[in-house]
Amino acid sequence: MKKLIGYFHIVLNLVRMTIAELVAFANGLKTTGDPDATTPPYTDAQIQALTATVQTDLGARVTDPNPKLTALEQQHVDALSRALIANKNYVEMVANKKAAGNRSVFDQICKRIGFLTKKIHSMHQRTFESLRAEPGSFHVRIPAESKGHITNVFEYGVATAKDVIPATWEKQIALPVTELIVTGLPSGTIIGIRYAVVLPPSHTGKTEVKIAPLSKVASVLPINKNRKVSIAHRSEYLHFSDVLYIVIP
Repeated sequence: MKKLIGYFHIVLNLVRMTIAELVAFANGLKTTGDPDATTPPYTDAQIQALTATVQTDLGARVTDPNPKLTALEQQHVDALSRALIANKNYVEMVANKKAAGNRSVFDQICKRIGFLTKKIHSMHQRTFESLRAEPGSFHVRIPAESKGHITNVFEYGVATAKDVIPATWEKQIALPVTELIVTGLPSGTIIGIRYAVVLPPSHTGKTEVKIAPLSKVASVLPINKNRKVSIAHRSEYLHFSDVLYIVIP
């Protein structure tokens, strides 16, 4: 009997996107030189030309969440949307063919090009993700590593391009919650953000505590047997996640 393999999907909900988000998303896609997506229905140059037309049409109105479009402007937005859908369907097809049921391979191809992949419904574990945000801001959500008194440490910085680590990180933001919204950022800026989790240890006070972290991003607060935080000079005990890249709408 032939073994059935999974078919995975890309997330592309254009209905929920503002025009600014649509433009930012389109500009973030890259198939040129990709080893797998070699013959997309629309080249990067064609997508960028359609995007430029929309930007020229709307000008400063592009950041309006609900701009009133003329008939011609709507035609240009629809043309860009159709191109994105065509490329999405193409990338989904070639990625599934290459992956042959391997979800990690599928995700790697899609994310390399700039598409987000749809979660498998049987899995409900929250991931590190970017949520819809207002113009000039970003909104991220991270997994809840553990119940109780934990601290989530966020760190972000401006990147020159996707997959390029920010040269400078802004001051760390420590929060007891799993979501963060930052405003006041220039539209079009590429932001790299990462996080770490600090877990308080539980112990009797007689011995030093050694607890295995729940994940690669979780760090147990270094408390000695006297219940004092003890950190070696210039040491870094935080374990940060991989960097998530966001184009500011």
